[in-house]
Amino acid sequence: MLIVREDLEKIGKLTAEERFANAPYMLDWIKSIAESGNYIGGEPLAITGRYVSKNEVLSDGPFIEAKEGVSGYDIIMAENINQAVAIAQSCPLVMQGLAVREVRPIQLPVFNVPEQSS
Repeated sequence: MLIVREDLEKIGKLTAEERFANAPYMLDWIKSIAESGNYIGGEPLAITGRYVSKNEVLSDGPFIEAKEGVSGYDIIMAENINQAVAIAQSCPLVMQGLAVREVRPIQLPVFNVPEQSS
């Protein structure tokens, strides 16, 4: 998984048009990953949300005290972590210094969730 991390305070002040100005470059990048057979899926995330803990629910955003937060994700298929890192480094937002990509393997399930009967 390629997690997109951006300055949430900064992007919160942008218009939707400004926030998605790089969309054509991102779409070309995604298309190239898909054509290589490595793209599975992904989406941008809203910058608002709820931060839930045991004792409270805060509604000022997903990362109340953090400057940087998760603003999207892409799920790719890679042979190894090095290939995933190389793909992440080619992201237009990373190359422009507008975001960083956190590369994390998706853990295989360690337990079975029982199916619900209908």
